[in-house]
Amino acid sequence: MMKKRFSFWGIFVCVAFLFGCNDNVPKHSDTTTSGEITISADECFKPILDAEKEVFESLYPQAKINIIYTNEYDAIQLALVDSVRMAIVGRELNTNENEVLKQREVKPRYNIFGYDAIAIIMHKSRKDTILNQSQLTDILSGKIATWKQLNPANNNDSIKLIFDNPKSGTIQFVNDSLLKGTPLTKRSYSLQNNPAVIERLETDKNAIGLIGTTWISDKNDSNSVRLINSIQVVNLVPNQPEKAEAPYMKPLQAYIALKQYPLWRNMVIINTEGRYGLGTGFASFICSDRGQRIILKSGLVPAHAPIRIIQLKNE
Repeated sequence: MMKKRFSFWGIFVCVAFLFGCNDNVPKHSDTTTSGEITISADECFKPILDAEKEVFESLYPQAKINIIYTNEYDAIQLALVDSVRMAIVGRELNTNENEVLKQREVKPRYNIFGYDAIAIIMHKSRKDTILNQSQLTDILSGKIATWKQLNPANNNDSIKLIFDNPKSGTIQFVNDSLLKGTPLTKRSYSLQNNPAVIERLETDKNAIGLIGTTWISDKNDSNSVRLINSIQVVNLVPNQPEKAEAPYMKPLQAYIALKQYPLWRNMVIINTEGRYGLGTGFASFICSDRGQRIILKSGLVPAHAPIRIIQLKNE
């Protein structure tokens, strides 16, 4: 009997010791549909992510998603240093960023959940509303520096380029996809966010702005309609106009879906959670049929839902 009592108390002490040691191990109280987490995201995607978050939290009242909206660079950095468990940006991690996670023994999971584009915007009074890629690249590099160089009928005022943020994903996209090593013109200026770029273009006749299409794509949203009515969106000539649906185009849903609008890009979830927690649940919802329909309704292109494209021809 004494031996049995000793064995029992010995096991009890060991179990108590193990539970005591586990007090220092981080505990996750969230599940895929409950709890609270903080994620980071490129401010370009704020309208669509706010819509996804609103529906997700209405379906799962015990879930709370806090989103830090910032520029692409800082959104990724927050994930790399483990300040957030998920970042939503316009690209996957590069080699150096992956190396940081590798040192932490973290393997990121990626979900491309949709496609948006970069819109080129001007003041409503401007008539230079069609650009080809060569002209756009020359404007970005500074080779075309004045409005007169763009069109002899214009005045000789300097063209100013306006971006949303100095560490923006838009600038990263321009550098990678258009400039390809050529420095960005010194006549470029960065503000704080996309609405600030639109506000600037309402009054500055000599500026060209670059914004995320998400801010002006939803024709059913009063704020989106107000923003698009305050400026004009430039038409771009597609890379292969002879094969395209139109000789020039704005960043409309159909042209983004066909990948004919030259400045389309991915919308990417970078998940560093390493478990099936609330971040994974939110990511799964965005990629689900319901989450994808929210993207479709907003005027963007979902990655996992069918798109119906209707072509209208003038007779």
